[in-house]
Amino acid sequence: MKKIMNEPDTLIADELQGFAKIYSRQVKLADSVTAVVRAVPKSAGKVKLVMGNGGGHEPAVIGWVGEGMFDCDIVGDLFSAPSGEKMFQAIEEIDDKSPVLLCIQNHAGDVINGNIAWKKAVKHGIDIRKVLFYDDIASAPREENEERRGIAGMLFYAKIVGAMAEAGASIEECAEMFERVRDNTRTYAAAYSSCTHPGTGLKMFEYLENNDLMEMGMGVHGEGGGDNRIPMPKAGRLAELMADALIQDKPYRPGESLLILVNGTGAATAMELNILYNELEKTFRSKGFEIAGCRVGNFLTTQELAGVSVSICSVDDTMKELWERPCDCPLWVQK
Repeated sequence: MKKIMNEPDTLIADELQGFAKIYSRQVKLADSVTAVVRAVPKSAGKVKLVMGNGGGHEPAVIGWVGEGMFDCDIVGDLFSAPSGEKMFQAIEEIDDKSPVLLCIQNHAGDVINGNIAWKKAVKHGIDIRKVLFYDDIASAPREENEERRGIAGMLFYAKIVGAMAEAGASIEECAEMFERVRDNTRTYAAAYSSCTHPGTGLKMFEYLENNDLMEMGMGVHGEGGGDNRIPMPKAGRLAELMADALIQDKPYRPGESLLILVNGTGAATAMELNILYNELEKTFRSKGFEIAGCRVGNFLTTQELAGVSVSICSVDDTMKELWERPCDCPLWVQK
C-alpha cells in the first residue's frame, strides 16, 4: 500500500488538522471532539444543520460545512460512524439555544449513534429534530425505500435546506423541506476498480480487478450491487442505463425539472466525469426533462475507488431558487 500518511491511528486527526488550516476562513475544529464547525457561526436563533459520518469519504462531509450549508460535521473513525456520545458533545458545544436539525444518513451505525445523540440532546433540553436520508435505489426495492442507503444525493438537501436555514426558516419548515428533497431524490452508483483501506492495507474488494467489468449499484463501502456486473460500457450507454434506472424508480415524468449530480467516488478523472455529464444531460433532455442545474466533481468519495454515482432531484421554483442562493464552504463557493 502506498499512501501519504503517518500512522493509521492518527489518520483522521492528522487530516482534520490540515483541513482546518487550509480552510481557516470557512471552518475550524471543535474544542471538545473530532468535529468541524463553521468559523463564523450563524446568528443565534437560526436552525443549525448537524451531521455525523465516518472518515475516509472526504470531502464529505467536512467540506460541506460553512455558510449556506452545514454548521457542524462530527467525524468518526475511518469508515465508522462517530459515537452517539461524541455527536452529543459536539451538539452541546455549538448549542446557543438555536434549533438543531440532526441529519442522519441511512446506514446502521449512523442511525444507532444518531438516535443516541438525539435522545441525549432532548434530555438536556436542546431543541432538536432528527431526519433520515435515503436515496440509493440499488440497496432496496422501491416499496422499501426507507431501507435504502443514504449516499451522495444528500448534497441536494444540504444545499437547499441549508439555504433555508441561513435565511431564518423555522425548524418545522426545514424538516418539511428536507423530506420533500429526500422524496424527490434518487441515486445510482457504479464502480470499476477497488480501493485500499488505509488502516489495514487491504483491498476493499477484489472482483473488479484485472477484468473489464463494472459493478452497477455499488455502495460507498464497497457493498456490491447484487452481482450486477456488466462489461465496461461506453459513456453514452452508461448514461442511458443510469438515467433509465433513476427515472423508472420514482418514477419521474417528462416535463419535470431536474438537478443532476455526477459524483466521482475517488479515482474517476475530471475528464471521465465531464464526458458522463454530457451524455447524461443529452439523455435526460431527449426524454423530455428540463435541467435546473448541475454539480460535477468529487463530493462523496471512498479513497481511490474508481467509480461514479449519479443523483437527480426533481425541483419546483422554490427549491431551484434555494439551490441557486449563495454558499461559502470549502467544497462549494457560490456568490
